[in-house]
Amino acid sequence: MKILICCEYSGIVRNAFAKAGHYAISCDIINSQSPGLHIVGDCLPLLYAFKWDLVICHPPCTYLCKAQLFRCKPGTNFFLLQQLALEFFLKIWNSPQDHIVIENPIGALSRLFRPPDQIIYPWYFGDPHSKDICLWLKNVPPLIATLYNTRRQPVSNHVNGRMSKAQKSEIKSRFFPLVAEAMANQWTLKSMS
Repeated sequence: MKILICCEYSGIVRNAFAKAGHYAISCDIINSQSPGLHIVGDCLPLLYAFKWDLVICHPPCTYLCKAQLFRCKPGTNFFLLQQLALEFFLKIWNSPQDHIVIENPIGALSRLFRPPDQIIYPWYFGDPHSKDICLWLKNVPPLIATLYNTRRQPVSNHVNGRMSKAQKSEIKSRFFPLVAEAMANQWTLKSMS
């Protein structure tokens, strides 16, 4: 399959699909942290100019996650930035692609768009973390758990007070390799037909 991974610079999801034999490209406004096919730039032109078998997107959650909702009051700069984040989400969702997955945490999208189609946790796939992962699925089947891990710890256990805000944010937003592997194994042309 031809797969576009939007808003990913870690290469985790891209590499999982490439390892499974797919032609996978990641796209982000910054360089990739790992070797592989990567485009530096805006993903929207790629969504509207080319046909992809599957698009997986991880739009920034800074203005959409529940931890920041208290700051979102009409007339504030944060409110405007949240509206722009929602607009970006909708441009991805409404793109002419047949199969789209958008990942984001629990937050404003449930109110501003609609509730997610599926909420998964890394521990469903063997990882010990307990972070909520919301998935909005367009013509893509829900992920099926592969290995329940009874050890559960929050992602925040990996950050400390000596780290910068940017370092903490990067660690907390990093995707989970075992979830990416399940995506690559389960989301095939056959499963989406």
